[in-house]
Amino acid sequence: MKKEILLSIFLCSTIFADAINIEKVIVESEPEAIQSSKEVDKEEVKFTKQQDLGEILFETTPEINLVRASAIGNDLILRGFKRDDINVLIDGAKIYGGCPNRMDPPAMHISASQIEKVNIKEGPFDVENFGSMGAMIDVKTKDPKKGFSTNLSYVYGSFDYNKLSISTNAGDDNIKALFGYSRETSNQYEDGDGKTLVQQQWDKLSKTDKNRYQNRYKDARSYLRDSFWSKILTNIKDNQELKLSLYKDRATNVLYPAFQMDAQLDETSMINGEYNILNLSKFSKKLTFKTYYSHVRHDMGTEFREYGVPATDANGKYRTHRVRSTMEGFKLENSFDMYKIFWKIGVDISKRNWDGVCLNEPSETPKQVRIPDVDTKNRAIFLKGIKKIENLTIKLGARYDKTDIDAKKFNDPTILTNQAIQDYYKDKHSKDYNDLSANLLLKYALNSTNSIYIGFGRGIRVPDAQELYFISYNGTKKTWMRQGNPSLKESKNRELDIGYETLIGDTSIKLNGFYSDLKDYIYAYKNGTTLTWTNIDAHIYGGDLSVISMLNDEISIEGGVAYQRGKKDTLPPSQSDKDLAQIPPLKARVALNYEKDSYYARAEVLAASKYSNYDSDNGEQSIGGWSVVNLKVSKDLTNKIALNMGVDNLFDKTYTVNNTYVGRSLIGGRDPLLINEPGRFIYANLDVRF
Repeated sequence: MKKEILLSIFLCSTIFADAINIEKVIVESEPEAIQSSKEVDKEEVKFTKQQDLGEILFETTPEINLVRASAIGNDLILRGFKRDDINVLIDGAKIYGGCPNRMDPPAMHISASQIEKVNIKEGPFDVENFGSMGAMIDVKTKDPKKGFSTNLSYVYGSFDYNKLSISTNAGDDNIKALFGYSRETSNQYEDGDGKTLVQQQWDKLSKTDKNRYQNRYKDARSYLRDSFWSKILTNIKDNQELKLSLYKDRATNVLYPAFQMDAQLDETSMINGEYNILNLSKFSKKLTFKTYYSHVRHDMGTEFREYGVPATDANGKYRTHRVRSTMEGFKLENSFDMYKIFWKIGVDISKRNWDGVCLNEPSETPKQVRIPDVDTKNRAIFLKGIKKIENLTIKLGARYDKTDIDAKKFNDPTILTNQAIQDYYKDKHSKDYNDLSANLLLKYALNSTNSIYIGFGRGIRVPDAQELYFISYNGTKKTWMRQGNPSLKESKNRELDIGYETLIGDTSIKLNGFYSDLKDYIYAYKNGTTLTWTNIDAHIYGGDLSVISMLNDEISIEGGVAYQRGKKDTLPPSQSDKDLAQIPPLKARVALNYEKDSYYARAEVLAASKYSNYDSDNGEQSIGGWSVVNLKVSKDLTNKIALNMGVDNLFDKTYTVNNTYVGRSLIGGRDPLLINEPGRFIYANLDVRF
């Protein structure tokens, strides 16, 4: 990277910005975030194989870890927070996956070809969005620009990975439009031992296990995915801007060897609208209306497994789960300056519906409701204020949430006569929560090159429909396999963050530490052979260090290291292990960059220490430390054609990056099955601009 770009990472964190000019409309921004935040931009995305957002963030950000499920659809852990503890947004809009096992986490519902940048805000310091208890990740997609252009990109990689994407941009001073499409497909990757996803599963399951893949699917493709996106931006007046976007994504036959089922279909539809009015009055510097809608259809089944070929039925029969997740929301924000304080006030309203049923196939006969048509309705007001007093910057925020959760399908015929289910959830079909989140951050510039910050925050997240109301009851054996807990309280995170930043010559250094006191933390655990959830008290602490240094005008080095540790202060019933699950060990990244004229090259090392602190009561296990070497090169062949090439895991190591526990188990009560990372992966990306 160029020297100016690298050093701006530090400088932008200390400058109190006033506005950003974007062509005809002036889109004013609030002052920069006080606490350390991370950003992954499209240039970083370009130098990856562009397959999975979770994997991209894992490679570029030491604080983020990956929970491997398949070639795509991999979940994130940030500072030890996971699942709904992390708020993942797309252009500021909430989206949820459908699968209770997180086959399709929120980060899956975006194509890498769309990404302009990814903003990562750690800690409970986001009051604008519902549920940012542990962190917030906001994926910003590309905006249309003035002029006409077309971009064609083709990526080919190991294991017959193919991705073709095309986007067209057209616009003038008043209206701009962007349209894009991508198709990608891949065979199963092989780990360092040359074993495919199916072979890894076969090695870990007995030959009589009905969860095993059938032999005829041993060479099945790992997935096929199509994405379409569009965005229109129009300047209604000099001070008014309307932005509309549409996204469609469809992935079929995605293999998930660690789970009991594979995804027959993951289909996403998302619509976003945003209307900005600037300088409406002295009490409205920027007025913003936002609305969004998303619908995720997730169908998963056992037809690739031995369940699909019982000896009693030559035609085969299998089970499917059909799950639907719908999210709709509205937000009104007003920003203004008063008493030399930047203020933002707003109203945030959203509703999520989650519904799922198990079916016997191929007859499509309903077997049992799994998620009983649950609505989660949230209404909130929030306030932010930022003031600068000489070298001191003060930021405060507060949010009040009222949340109602209603399960509407306990009268469904598949469970209406099941007395065990009806008795367990009797008089507990509805929940309501009232919560206050707040934070205070202080940043002090010691001089022009040194600054410190301290932050105190409280964030919450309410239980989701699975944690409250999931139903998996074996009527024949009269036993629960998985059950929600309708008595769950909301999780609360009370966190202290501290940080220090300095610029020494051409070297930028950032050091951050945190301590999270978790009250009523929602935790999955094994109760005998049943998976369920409970509230516990716990704490997580840790820190990270990042360094960027220009060795000369052409060579730079960057490095980062992150560590966290989590402990239970109270224990789930009948358990004794005090280690919190899915708290990754020390992870580090070091990269050497070279850039001159139209050439760019990078050599990087990613490494992690042994996974020695784990929750053995709930299926976690020891994982060895690992290190891999990645190489990347880029060359602008002309001013319109660029070639990017890379090798991930140069030395073809066999390794596993993260643990998983009963919250993602193969079947209820079984110890989770861990999937190895890809072996040596060689790829090339040809990018053509017209």
